[in-house]
Amino acid sequence: MELNRRDFLKGAFATGIVATGAGLAGCAPSAPDSPAQTDEAAYPAGLQASDFEESPVELAPITEFAEEKTYDVVVVGAGTGGVPAALSALEEGASVAVLQKESKPIAQGGTCTGVLLDQSDEQGVMNYLQGYLEDCRWRADRKLAETYCKYSGEAIRWTQVRTAEAGFPPYTVRPTAVTEYDDGSKCARRSIMFGPKPYNNGTMVEHLAELAASKGVEFFYSTPGVQLITDENGAVTGVVGKNGSSYIKFNATKGVVLSTGDYQNNQSLVERYCPDVKEFDRKQSNKTGDGILMSMAIGAGLVPVGHAHMMHDFDSGPMYNEPFLAVNENGERFMNEDCVFEEVNCVLRNQPKPGWYSQIFDDDYVAQVTEWGGKPTDQEAIRVYMPDVEMDRSAESGANVLEGFIDTHCCDTLDELADKLGIPADALKKSVERYNELCEAGFDADFGKQAKYLKKIEKAPFWGIHKHVRVSALCAGVTVNENYQALRTDGTVIPNLWVTGFSAGQLCGSPDWSMYQGGMSAGHCIMTGRICGIQAATGGNLESAHPVTEADVEAIS
Repeated sequence: MELNRRDFLKGAFATGIVATGAGLAGCAPSAPDSPAQTDEAAYPAGLQASDFEESPVELAPITEFAEEKTYDVVVVGAGTGGVPAALSALEEGASVAVLQKESKPIAQGGTCTGVLLDQSDEQGVMNYLQGYLEDCRWRADRKLAETYCKYSGEAIRWTQVRTAEAGFPPYTVRPTAVTEYDDGSKCARRSIMFGPKPYNNGTMVEHLAELAASKGVEFFYSTPGVQLITDENGAVTGVVGKNGSSYIKFNATKGVVLSTGDYQNNQSLVERYCPDVKEFDRKQSNKTGDGILMSMAIGAGLVPVGHAHMMHDFDSGPMYNEPFLAVNENGERFMNEDCVFEEVNCVLRNQPKPGWYSQIFDDDYVAQVTEWGGKPTDQEAIRVYMPDVEMDRSAESGANVLEGFIDTHCCDTLDELADKLGIPADALKKSVERYNELCEAGFDADFGKQAKYLKKIEKAPFWGIHKHVRVSALCAGVTVNENYQALRTDGTVIPNLWVTGFSAGQLCGSPDWSMYQGGMSAGHCIMTGRICGIQAATGGNLESAHPVTEADVEAIS
């Protein structure tokens, strides 16, 4: 008879039975202190029943398998961290399997960035690091930030060479960014853009996965990892995968790498560990915290509450965050529009419809944005973001926008614009009237916006962008050391278990993901995947026996 999770917990955990073999050996919670204690208390520290409802992860020990396979390294997740981990482990001589919940590789993002140590000096890198920590209000895990500075440059070069080998469509390498500090030091970074849409990290990772498969990595799609396997000492020895209704035991003789992404689609975890965003829509799907849950089930800790969240919007319109008039879904002005882009979500949290607002401006916007030092989209190019304009928006056309999300409108009257934006016309006109009064006075008595950004809305046609700020990523996971080895709640290392990307640690620390360095998110995922794959294959070395150099990059140019 098959036990469900609650039945199991009322039995095995509640009576103190320890899982063995393929289960949770050496890591089962202790028995409840009293019979009156609920079964919820028997869950591993930090977890509860609802956390597993939206995840395939299972707690009850799985002991019957339809199949058993053995590899040196098993990677769970075929994304921006998982595929580099698998290919890097293979390059170090390991046999590798990858378990993927979906039917193909899945990844997000468009830009990857790394620090070029050989083009920087020690003081410059230190200044760069200090600047990042300050931007994160000193809440970031310094050791993880140091690891990014040390290894991300080689990982970016490796990505350049391997994607070229994989035949990925042309990507853009931005000019090397060199920050020169007042003390004469410098820090250099390289950014690669795997765009434009729909070509992004997802397409890049698909090509890398094909390359990895051609070299010998075995991919098991539609096979989520559901449980970690440990030995009597608590060391990880494999992963249980589930394909359909059958379980497959994947033994890992050298180590397991978890690269399953964040937990934004697991509402139970969101409400406890990142409640700031619980009312916002999510950009991603199927990110249910699987690696986090599997790690915590064998005793790993989770970084303290206050997890960083990435809240970006690039879909509805062409512009970034110009300080145009902003109104909520009721048509009311609600903020100082000169707000740091990554923090707009903080203001939107308490609005009638969290995450939704509209930017309102008039036909002089090109001159206004130019005066502010921005780069406005001209009125011909802006047409691609207008759903009422019939045109080809495919990548092949050069438009490269996601048609289902665009929401930019141009109308002769404010009444018409309000209708297109789905907001009350009377309220919008009242907000514009009041805003124009403030612009005329040259002083924003309502919200304190700088006078230079106060521009009247009076020249028809009138423009509006209906913006939708959603959760792009939740940027914290299980506790790890500087080598991205998973740590138990007591701070000791869980042997043979590495965790990548946003399944691990607290690279940022501040509630809002820092925009200190564009491309740090994907760059960090690639870097952690690479060093974790290398470590798993080599028994702990962080550096490849065959590092990719600038000469290797130049050879593919």
